[in-house]
Amino acid sequence: MRKFFIALFTPLARRMETFNPNTLTFISFITGILTGLAFFLTRIQPWFFLVAGGLVSLSGAADSLDGIIARMYGRVTKKGDFLDHFSDRIVDIAIILGIAFSQGAHLILGFVLSLLILLHSYLGTQIEATLGKRSYQGTGKAEFFLGLILFSLLAAVFPYLGVEIAGNKIVIADMFMIILMIFALWGLVQRFLRGLIACMERDKEAGLGDQ
Repeated sequence: MRKFFIALFTPLARRMETFNPNTLTFISFITGILTGLAFFLTRIQPWFFLVAGGLVSLSGAADSLDGIIARMYGRVTKKGDFLDHFSDRIVDIAIILGIAFSQGAHLILGFVLSLLILLHSYLGTQIEATLGKRSYQGTGKAEFFLGLILFSLLAAVFPYLGVEIAGNKIVIADMFMIILMIFALWGLVQRFLRGLIACMERDKEAGLGDQ
C-alpha cells in the first residue's frame, strides 16, 4: 500500500518543487490533531465522522508528500526525519484517543490499541537504528490512513451500528479498533521475528555467536 500511495502522489509532488517538506509535516500534524478532535465530537453529532474523514485524508496526503518531495528534490534532513517521526506518533495517539472517546466506544480498547501501535512503530524505528534499514512489515501508515477514511465513511452512514455481546454493546468504533489491534499485533510479531533473525544473522557474520 505504501508503494501505491508513493506512485499516486508522485505526479503531484513534481508540481510542488517550491514546497518545504517540513511545512507539509506541520500540515499533517495539525490536521491529524483535528481529526482526533472531530472523532471526539461525534459524541455530539454523527456527521463529524465525515469531517474526520476529510481531515484524515488531508493529513495522510501531506504525510505522504513530505517524504516524496524531500527525496525527489534532495531535501532529506535529520531534522525533517525527526519531526516526521515525532509528528506521526502524536497524530496516531490523537486519532486513536478521539475514536476511543467517540459515542459509545470503550476507552480500554483505545488504550490497548495505542500501546500496540506505539510498540509496532517503535520496532520499525529500532530495527532501523540497529540494522540501518527501516522495516515496513505489517500494517503501516498508508493502511492506517486508508482504514480511517473507510471507517469514517461507514460510521457516518451507520453511526449507531453495533452488536450485543454478553450484554455489552460493541459499537462500530469498537469493531474498528479491534480490527486495528489484530493487524497491529500481527505486524508487531512480524517485525520482531524478522528483526531478531536479521540481528542474529549479522552477529553470526561478525563471529559473535550467541553473545
